[in-house]
Amino acid sequence: MPCKAIQTFFGHRSDRAQAGIVLFFALLALAVMSIAAVALIRSVDTNALLSGNMVFRQSASATSNVALEGVAQSITQNISLANSVRHFPGQGYYANCSRFDIQPNASVCDGGRLTTTAWDNTNSRLVPDQVDGNAEIRNGVDRQGNQIRYVIERMCNFNEAEINAGNAAMDGARCLMASSTACRPPIDIPGGPEQPPCPNQATSPIYRLTLRISGPKNTLTFMQSFISN
Repeated sequence: MPCKAIQTFFGHRSDRAQAGIVLFFALLALAVMSIAAVALIRSVDTNALLSGNMVFRQSASATSNVALEGVAQSITQNISLANSVRHFPGQGYYANCSRFDIQPNASVCDGGRLTTTAWDNTNSRLVPDQVDGNAEIRNGVDRQGNQIRYVIERMCNFNEAEINAGNAAMDGARCLMASSTACRPPIDIPGGPEQPPCPNQATSPIYRLTLRISGPKNTLTFMQSFISN
């Protein structure tokens, strides 16, 4: 009788131990599934956020093309070679290209502070009203709610003292210049009539146009283009 009782006792202990191990693995599997579910939810949220940001960026890019056209027209109409030698910060125009450099007096023209400077009415300007198909800009804001400002810099390396003294006239040695393409060099054809030489090509300074597009959900886009008048 004592031996039988001992055997029965050990049998009950074995059943209880086995039940505890199953519960442990069940809880472990439940924890792993919970972590996987949380990771999946976070992945879906991240993908949705990235997709939304891409939509905002594409919207800003489409608007910037219309804004560039409007600003280019404004430059050719309002900025002459005579008044391009001075700064007009309220108009977003600068007679040199180092105003927003990290080291302004180094004449490097890297524009390193264009993305970190706070753009406002004292140093930039809202793009002019423009309508192009479905794209419309009114008071510097398009239909998607993007606000667009611009800064124009003449690609010349004059320092501030020279500009303030009025000594920043257009100079091919100090400025990047654009040549007119209205005339092509003559092509000599054997036995053909003599062609007149191409007249002296007119030159004009090159301007760097920077657009700052601030949109919904703190979307911020910068675009640059080089133009001449």
